[in-house]
Amino acid sequence: MSDAVQLDQPGAGLPAYETFFLRYISFPRYVRTMTWHSAVELFHEEGQKINALVHPLSELQLLSPVLIDRLKGMEDSSRHWSPAMTMEHLIMTGKDFKDAIIHLNEGKVPERNVNIANYKPSPDIGREVIGRFKGFQDEFITIMSDERFHRSSDMKLAHPWLGPLNSFQWLCLAAGHQYLHRTQIKKILEKV
Repeated sequence: MSDAVQLDQPGAGLPAYETFFLRYISFPRYVRTMTWHSAVELFHEEGQKINALVHPLSELQLLSPVLIDRLKGMEDSSRHWSPAMTMEHLIMTGKDFKDAIIHLNEGKVPERNVNIANYKPSPDIGREVIGRFKGFQDEFITIMSDERFHRSSDMKLAHPWLGPLNSFQWLCLAAGHQYLHRTQIKKILEKV
């Protein structure tokens, strides 16, 4: 089936109107509703919900890519993933979110450009992703709960769709990103 699926190239981005709305309206509005603590809490809650969704899955359900309709805020190239691939994506992006937040709070801008195409998971992932996901979640929450990170830096790192973000905005993005991909896993499981 995957041979017949036609998707945009990784990194193609979102439709222009959606990028504009996300960058200038919905993301800033969302950030204004958050605190450092509530963002960490949302990240934690969404991770727990993902774990609850994937734990009872059979090997086939966990590892089989399923084509879903594109969700707002998600590239077309990301809509034919398995739950395992989605979790791998969250680990990949989450590690860089964490590093960006730490660097920005230390007054350093990470020396890299964020390229969405670099965060696409391989379909060759096994059940071990569940343990790696839980381990990463625990590490992220422990670090972001540390009082010395409970501030926003003046330093910024650019996101391709959202523009320059400070450490607090990157944390809010990490939490919202977990929500988006937990929704994706739910949509995948509705079709299994």
